[in-house]
Amino acid sequence: MQLTETTPNKTRADELLFALKVLCFQGYRGCKNLLFPIPLWRKSKDRHPGISSVLAISETPLWNPNDTLENKILTFGKIENLRIAARKLNGVRVSAGQVFSFWKQIGNPNFGKGYVLGREIREGCIVPSIAGGLCQISNALYDVAVRSGFEILERHKHSHVFPGSLAEKDRDATIKWNYLDLRFRSPVDYRIEIEFNSESMIVRFRSLARFQTEDSTFDFAEENQTETFPPRKEAKALNDCYSCGRVSCSQHSWNNRPTSDFTVWVLDEVWPEYDAYVSAHCVPKDSVILPLKNGSRWGTNRFNWTIRNKKNVKEIFLRSLWRSFKLRYGAGKNTNPFQLNLELDRKLADRIAKEIPYEASHIVVSQTLLPALWEAGVFAGRTFDVLMTRLPLSVLHERLDQAYLRYPQSETLKDFRAPDFWVESETRALQSAQKIISPHSEILKLFPKQASPLRWCVLPFEEKPVSDRKGILFPGSALGKKGAYEMKRLAKELNLSLHVLGNAVEKEGFWESISVQKFQNSWDEIGLVVYPTYVENKPRELLKAISKNIPIVTTTASGLEDFEGDGVVILPVGDYESLKEAVALRFNRKHTEAFSYSK
Repeated sequence: MQLTETTPNKTRADELLFALKVLCFQGYRGCKNLLFPIPLWRKSKDRHPGISSVLAISETPLWNPNDTLENKILTFGKIENLRIAARKLNGVRVSAGQVFSFWKQIGNPNFGKGYVLGREIREGCIVPSIAGGLCQISNALYDVAVRSGFEILERHKHSHVFPGSLAEKDRDATIKWNYLDLRFRSPVDYRIEIEFNSESMIVRFRSLARFQTEDSTFDFAEENQTETFPPRKEAKALNDCYSCGRVSCSQHSWNNRPTSDFTVWVLDEVWPEYDAYVSAHCVPKDSVILPLKNGSRWGTNRFNWTIRNKKNVKEIFLRSLWRSFKLRYGAGKNTNPFQLNLELDRKLADRIAKEIPYEASHIVVSQTLLPALWEAGVFAGRTFDVLMTRLPLSVLHERLDQAYLRYPQSETLKDFRAPDFWVESETRALQSAQKIISPHSEILKLFPKQASPLRWCVLPFEEKPVSDRKGILFPGSALGKKGAYEMKRLAKELNLSLHVLGNAVEKEGFWESISVQKFQNSWDEIGLVVYPTYVENKPRELLKAISKNIPIVTTTASGLEDFEGDGVVILPVGDYESLKEAVALRFNRKHTEAFSYSK
């Protein structure tokens, strides 16, 4: 490996001298900060202020094209450090005329904050350092502050220029705890916004009042244009202690390890379709995170993935066990089970976020954990796929609102609602996903460019005749979202008796005078399945009916459009007249009487 710099080799004495200098500077700055304290700014709870304008935006790449297998680990480390720092800064609101200090907001990164090895420019060398790479975020903050016309109170330049960095435009600001800081102030209230995609980091300042943006000629601080600095040495290539080849240098590291891209599988409830997919695509170098490895021991088989006993599999035992306990025993009469489930999913995902190796370049995640992991920033600098287990929350809300407008007397159609910030996080995450993986046809249609379809798992077909069977099955609970109101009306108008699968009901006596009996898995009695559902995530009973060659009338919400025409009639959601017509066409009046019980 060729050397790109002529910096002399460092000795242990050089390192000791540097450490002593740093301690002196840190001590002096610490005393100064005690005498002249800087406020700590809190995050704004309002994500969408009514009046706001973007002051300036800075977008910088996360990856370096010159990385090698030997030193790419330091770029992974830098991105992990940026994720941690962004969680501290994103959403922070700063008052007009007040000072923003980078280190006041971030805190000491050297102890107990989760920062890892990244790159730091130190006395002409690029060395591995805890929290290394944070200068990318300070560079961006400085760049946006200058573009916004803020008054720069403190800023320090890098001694070397990274190719492709903001230092090439003289828009950089190096930082070193705590004596090299970045400080500025603005005459208006503003909020800091930081987001990532798989390739870049975007930093944005948003004014909380109407204000001229960076396209304007208005400027608050004239010194931003007049400040001059001596020229700096530009590095021809990125060369650090993992790749410079100077074995005799005291800073040369033997701890570097070559890295190769691998995937982390963050899994929740097992579906047979997803179990087959994961088993086919998970390779030995991948990492797997499960709620529980042996759920059967604790009375649940929800997490019995085939790969659970392989190497590199972690479980989030206590948090997962607590979630299962709360869902089974902790939900009171006044508890909204949907919101309880979301909150428990969030707590589990927060714990999982800490277990994801920072070297991972790709994540495959179950949808239940997606919003919280997006909030935690774990997808920054990574590509990711989503295993969909339900409709997106935004679509789910619209669907339930549609049903509620038809049946305002329902006591359940307004229950299944997630907080707005949760919906927003999931929506943005799904838009950023590389693949949307699902066997559900309705879900896949929502993401035509990202859709990665799977086949529903169907049991082997049975050839038993069904023409002499009289039973009509409604394979859901008596709830509005499952189409219970349409089914009730249909049964009244066609004089039908029903087999009903679920136990939950809208209210006591919902079925009124309709003849209803509990379905006891007696498929030999069923000649027709009718399911006018608004929402169905896992149409397992319909798949059983398909395997038994039993005719089905259902809606697009069942996600079974691939089976349409094979004895399966698919109707628009909420279209009662088409539902009634489909059942009437399936059986004329004489046959309808044969498939119903007389009252």
